[in-house]
Amino acid sequence: MRSMTAYSSATKGKKEESVKIILRSLNYKYLDIFVHNLPAENMFLEEKIKKEIKKKVSRGRVEVYVFIKKTNGNLMIHEHNFTRYLTGIGKIAKKYKLANDLKMSDFLNLPQVISWEQSTEAKEDYVIGALKEALKQFVAFKEEEGVVIKKQIVQNIKKIKNNIQTIEKTIPKIKNGLENTKEDIAEEISLMSFYVDKLTKKIEKKQSESKGKALDFLTQEILRELNAASSKTKNKVIAASIVDSKAYLEQIREQAQNIE
Repeated sequence: MRSMTAYSSATKGKKEESVKIILRSLNYKYLDIFVHNLPAENMFLEEKIKKEIKKKVSRGRVEVYVFIKKTNGNLMIHEHNFTRYLTGIGKIAKKYKLANDLKMSDFLNLPQVISWEQSTEAKEDYVIGALKEALKQFVAFKEEEGVVIKKQIVQNIKKIKNNIQTIEKTIPKIKNGLENTKEDIAEEISLMSFYVDKLTKKIEKKQSESKGKALDFLTQEILRELNAASSKTKNKVIAASIVDSKAYLEQIREQAQNIE
């Protein structure tokens, strides 16, 4: 079992150039992948990035952030712009009879005279390498969180089963004195037990398959039977057990929303 929410990061490259990938995922009923900060020169990598993620993730909103760091580049002196500045300043100095004692350092901070040109394109090996490393951590994070969620769900299922047992023990006592069969909730309790058992088996299943949607469906079915039983019974013990079960089920539904 895996959590849908997760975070990881990894870096690949050398001192003069490196790529850092940050992955973050949030709850979402489908798989939706967004890639941020990918340079225009590397746009062809977007589909490759998504393809790698789809191999490991089945549900959730996955945010991919790409950060490229480079220390190499080319210093560019724009001589044409420098000449225009020099000519213009010379004319002003001559017109107003000012001393034209300019130095090269006076031009360094002028716009478009000196620039540092550096390609934003990243090496594909660095991008995909960092992504794969980040995905390993990402999946591990999901599985660790999944263990915690599973434990919480199992505890709540156990409490619901205890309530079902209480109801089952109480039903015969009610039936013996009932003339109105409209209050017979045996069928609802039977179906409830059936769905709870299926929910337990789904939770305990070891295969690394997507479980979130199945759990959501089963909790809806259990809630339906709880509501049906609640509308029929007038017994306080059964009613209290149903209310408790709804509270535990609601917790399971919230937890299931964070399962991939």
